[in-house]
Amino acid sequence: MEINQGVSQGSVLGLLLFLLYINDLPVNIHNANLVMFADDINVLISDSDERLLQTKIDKVVAELETWFNRNDLVINAGKTGVMLFHNRQTQVLVKPLVTFNNMNGDYTAEIKFLGIQIMDKIKWHSHVQLLAGKLCKVAFMIKSVKEVLSPNLI
Repeated sequence: MEINQGVSQGSVLGLLLFLLYINDLPVNIHNANLVMFADDINVLISDSDERLLQTKIDKVVAELETWFNRNDLVINAGKTGVMLFHNRQTQVLVKPLVTFNNMNGDYTAEIKFLGIQIMDKIKWHSHVQLLAGKLCKVAFMIKSVKEVLSPNLI
């Protein structure tokens, strides 16, 4: 199989080359904040006016489409989510339309962001439950081995 572009997935060189490849993305996107970590890109757009927010979203999406097409990159729609942050008291009447390459983005109430479960209502109970489950497993493992191993090893 002939490979015309790219590097093997999971390699250290691959990550470094990818970071160099996408280094100019923030310079090409206006009216949004980008949070980039490894191969994850998060786009944050805000406005208190719904119409202005929709206009910003449309412009940012157009800039993203142009940049991705120019750089021969494809968005993985299965790993892409749209979230509208709001507080508990705010009723969300209209969710802005987010369309990328003629596909509507799916809104989600919860998403994992750099290992943290983020919720659209800015609550933490989902992340706390996730951590509690992990801590219970670790506590059980420690309790299970404490009778077998010396305290210095635990």
